[in-house]
Amino acid sequence: MTHLSITFPEDLKIALDKEARREHTKRSTLIQTAVRIYLGMKKRKELREAMKQGYLEMAKTDKEMNKEWET
Repeated sequence: MTHLSITFPEDLKIALDKEARREHTKRSTLIQTAVRIYLGMKKRKELREAMKQGYLEMAKTDKEMNKEWET
């Protein structure tokens, strides 16, 4: 495990400490969980965007194929 030194605004540190106490966990564990969730959400968003682009391109190809069949 790697040790990091990070800086937080005071209000965010207070909220982090409060949530860590509420969850009965350490700050570092809470931050690790939050980063994992964030990265997972970002990855899913990128995948959805790639799928959307793929479907749009497939729709374009389908339209072109339909035109060929119609003529």
